[in-house]
Amino acid sequence: MQSNNMHEEGKSILACLDSTGGEEGEEQSIPHIDGFEPADPIQDIYILVVREHDEAPDQPQEEGTVESTRAMHKPPLLALFAGFFALMLPISSIAFQLYLVFNPFIATITIFPKSQQVTLSGTLQLGRLLNPLTLSESATAKTTGTGHQNARAATGYLTVYNGEFTRVPVPAGTVLTGADGVQVVTDQDATIPAGNPPSYGHVTLSAHAAQPGRKGNIPAYDISQVCCAPSVLAKNSSSFSGGQDERNFQTVAKADIANAASPLETTLAASSNGALHGQLHPGEKLIPLPCSRAVAPNHQPGQEATRVTVTVSQTCRAVAYDETVLQATVTPLLTTQAEQRRGAGYRRRGTVAVTITQATVSNNQPFLIFSSHGTWVYAIANAT
Repeated sequence: MQSNNMHEEGKSILACLDSTGGEEGEEQSIPHIDGFEPADPIQDIYILVVREHDEAPDQPQEEGTVESTRAMHKPPLLALFAGFFALMLPISSIAFQLYLVFNPFIATITIFPKSQQVTLSGTLQLGRLLNPLTLSESATAKTTGTGHQNARAATGYLTVYNGEFTRVPVPAGTVLTGADGVQVVTDQDATIPAGNPPSYGHVTLSAHAAQPGRKGNIPAYDISQVCCAPSVLAKNSSSFSGGQDERNFQTVAKADIANAASPLETTLAASSNGALHGQLHPGEKLIPLPCSRAVAPNHQPGQEATRVTVTVSQTCRAVAYDETVLQATVTPLLTTQAEQRRGAGYRRRGTVAVTITQATVSNNQPFLIFSSHGTWVYAIANAT
């Protein structure tokens, strides 16, 4: 086999070298070759003989030999990265250029022209006055006020008749008793003139019930008794009144009237607004005028009552105007204002905004108080 031949050849070369060499350290002679003169002594030569043999795949190999072989065939990582980068750089450049072809950059340039805001406020005699409307609503509510009544004595008058021929004094504090047992007391001193037949002398005195309360409200002629002298008679020709017992009771509070009136005013405002809108013509707008209201309770605050009924009446008017007419009237006014203030070269941009802030009536004619504004921009002339 070829491997055996190489092995034999290696042995012969080694034998020849051993035969020509001397002892260690001695200088060896080199055979003379025609045409070749050695310049220096021959150095030691080491020959590595690699034996090739056909061995079975499962025979073990030396560990060092295997690792050296693998290391010789492993490519460097840096070299691979450099090659990949060199390959991808032109590809990326081409792809980016294609993207720019199909998706070019777009630059938007916005020109803001010089603009001016122009405002105008004023009053116009415009529109028509709608017919006034009067509406009423009523509501009843419980009262929440409280009152206290002290006991009070009834008062009245006594007439004292004198049958004596001489004057008879009646001192204040004289007590008289009625048929029902109620006592009354005179309030003042008096002297009864003497009688003169066939008439009697008489005098009228104020008196009050001795005990406070309703019991002192005695009827007429409940007092009819002798007083002060045998021939003197006292009578009450009219009933006593004003006597009252102590008690607590309900009264009308101001809040009761206000709480009852408040929802009525809200209802009336909505009803009046709807009724006024019913008078509008197509294209008209409504500007309400201040309404006049009247609140009428059936009991005043502080009066005794368990319930109070409140009636609210409301009279409303309004002004109707046409928006188109208003716009057409105000726009020229604002345009003139803009020309006077800004000068030539400006043009209106968009429409003029007009707002009605209030409506008034003078001499039965409606007037609208308005505010308006618009934008004027400096016009850019076309190139010639």
